[in-house]
Amino acid sequence: MKNALLFSLLLLTGLTSIVFNSLAQVQQAPLSNIEGNAQSITGKLKAALTLTEAQQPKILNTVTNFLQQRANILSLNNSNPKAYDTKLKSFQNGFQRKLKTILTPEQFTGFLELKPVNNDMTNVLSQLFY
Repeated sequence: MKNALLFSLLLLTGLTSIVFNSLAQVQQAPLSNIEGNAQSITGKLKAALTLTEAQQPKILNTVTNFLQQRANILSLNNSNPKAYDTKLKSFQNGFQRKLKTILTPEQFTGFLELKPVNNDMTNVLSQLFY
């Protein structure tokens, strides 16, 4: 009986560890391919905001830089979540200030309206807002 209980406890501990490791990988996965995600985000913004040919490379560069900044602080999310949140908000503010210089006021308003309701891992635009 003790062996069965001990085995069940070890199995539960192992499964819990696997679930948490998988969750951590899913949270980090979007930032593992910065260039691909930046291209995808720029493509979505191009269609949604009717970006001009002149705007597209500027948006791509701005999105790439923002995603790189996020990737650089990602480890803080586990070790110091408060510092991560503070830095992320600062990066998001800087990102949006840069967007305002590239986009027209109407396009920027449209950009803000693209914010997903929640952090949806299937929506690449979530990386810009969450």
